Amino acid sequence: MPAHLRVLTLNCWGITFIAPDVPERFRAIGEELGTGKYDLVALQEVWTQDLYQKLVSQVQDVLPYHHYFYSGWNGSGVCVFSKHPIIGTFQKRFTLNGHAHKFLHADWYGGKAVGLCRILYNGTVINFYASHTHAEYNHDHDEYRAHRVSQAFELSQFIRYTSQSGDLNILAGDLNNQPFELGLKIIQSYTGMDDAWLTAEHKNAEDVGITCGYPGNGYLLSYPHPPVRIDYVFFKGTERCRVKCVHCETTMHKVPGKPFNFSDHEGVLAHFELEKTSGPSDENPAEISQDDNLFHEAITIMEDAMDTTSTTRRFYGTVFLFSLVLMLVIAHLPLPFLLISLIHLLLAFLIGWSFWMGVVVMEMERRGLLATKSSMQVLLNGSVKKKN
Repeated sequence: MPAHLRVLTLNCWGITFIAPDVPERFRAIGEELGTGKYDLVALQEVWTQDLYQKLVSQVQDVLPYHHYFYSGWNGSGVCVFSKHPIIGTFQKRFTLNGHAHKFLHADWYGGKAVGLCRILYNGTVINFYASHTHAEYNHDHDEYRAHRVSQAFELSQFIRYTSQSGDLNILAGDLNNQPFELGLKIIQSYTGMDDAWLTAEHKNAEDVGITCGYPGNGYLLSYPHPPVRIDYVFFKGTERCRVKCVHCETTMHKVPGKPFNFSDHEGVLAHFELEKTSGPSDENPAEISQDDNLFHEAITIMEDAMDTTSTTRRFYGTVFLFSLVLMLVIAHLPLPFLLISLIHLLLAFLIGWSFWMGVVVMEMERRGLLATKSSMQVLLNGSVKKKN
């Protein structure tokens, strides 16, 4: 008899003091998870330990196994709950993670990452990957496009080179890429995973799959967002475990009996049917086909971002030199001592800030872009050798 597995992912929008109704919504999320309907749960934007520990307390009877992926200054916000034992964990923080000076975007401080929990389910080892990648913010002028493509590539590499240890591989989370975007194409092409929403045998007729900007979400009135599908459950079986998605739906919309939703995102629930076999080990990960055109496009994005980084570094260098010269000049002007001191203080800040941004931050940015480009180039070179 096939075994059944219900997997849920939800971006909880747990930005304390900024997002509305956080305590009430998290209490409702805990109550929903506590119903026992779910086998594996991936949550994102659980930004504080207080919120996480309260969830742990609420669901401990039905989801007794859990893990939080610590990363960044206050992140990663990603955690996993499971009905079945977690026998191992591993995580990777993305090399490029936004900008430290973009305080309102805060992705850099959240330390976006991909985490792996190895789950033992009735003799089957499930590699359960949970992730939350960099947000887009502005579709028409995406200043983080290179970061988002880089994260998608690193996420796909992480899965590709760790997936052989599992009988079944599942990825769940807010990937902040729509189905047609390059980042998602890289993830699917390079991991060979299937989209549960697209491959499900059954879906509700009225469910269009929107996970952010859902028309019925009450928070759209105050926090408008275009309707998009950016939250996913991906999966891939092996010759040791056949798997199919029998049903997929968006879920956890409005909190029952309350005037608000669980989150500004909708949850995604995938119902899988598993059949353990005694087949040989799965194919070598290097044999999974790859689309070279995707990597050529991604390398171009990395190179363009590196050019932008060089231009930005020159800007900070100019600010540094100008502030230094101005400080020396002002010191010899017949101005009141207090005024000179205030100007020197301001210029000293500009000198320190421009040095930090130009020498440290922009160099970290350049190296991160170069690391992604170099890894992609290695794959392309290997692909050329195979064809020859």
